[in-house]
Amino acid sequence: MTFNTEKLASIAKPRSEKEIERARFRRENRNWLRMSQEIALCLHYYLRKAGLTQKELADKMGVSAVYVGKLLKGGENLTLETICKIQKAISKNIVTIAKPYVCNMVISFLGCSKFSPDATTSERFSNNQLSQDTYIPTMTDFVA
Repeated sequence: MTFNTEKLASIAKPRSEKEIERARFRRENRNWLRMSQEIALCLHYYLRKAGLTQKELADKMGVSAVYVGKLLKGGENLTLETICKIQKAISKNIVTIAKPYVCNMVISFLGCSKFSPDATTSERFSNNQLSQDTYIPTMTDFVA
């Protein structure tokens, strides 16, 4: 099968400058546009779940209904102020910030911090398949 380039040229239209510029804009701003679209989906979900109109959400946020319409289209470059207004209006966090400086380790001691000397020789201990070399931490191991 041969490719008919003449037929393709007669059907295809050249892209206008406006279309080329729009494609360039979307390519350069892909990251924040995707995030804006995710926020728009979140807002659509919230409005449907809560049974609210765009006007009611706009009143809660303190902005115009037209602006909420723009947010729902997913093409707005949102400021932190706007994101905070949205979160306050829907009482949910839609954007979270990673906190690498916060330790999320949880330590559980199962109700005891010290074992009796015969605990490692008991029948119950040996059934748990732990060896004599197993280290069992105590509270003093975690105190600075």
